[in-house]
Amino acid sequence: MNNPHERYLTELKTFFSDTHVCRDCFRLLVHFSIRLAAVGYAAQVLNMVEQSPEAGLFTPLAGGLRLHLGQPDGTVGHANELANEVVIQIREATTEFAYDQMTIPAA
Repeated sequence: MNNPHERYLTELKTFFSDTHVCRDCFRLLVHFSIRLAAVGYAAQVLNMVEQSPEAGLFTPLAGGLRLHLGQPDGTVGHANELANEVVIQIREATTEFAYDQMTIPAA
């Protein structure tokens, strides 16, 4: 693995594949999914979510990832509101990461 994010993607895929982890660690999975999407891995995360045996639990997350990627999203009602919130959180995380990169002293 050349990129440290690849390790995180591999771990996230393992977590999304486990029904118990999906149910027990829902918020944590959403949090890390948003963070990885913010650093450019939204398509990979969306694929993991869609392949999860618990994909239904993550409908708003999948919708938000699709919206972030500029893909059509079929969520409606409350799920659509949550999908829009995911997009906002991805944008905020992207801004945070950009700020962090600007403030890190050069080596």
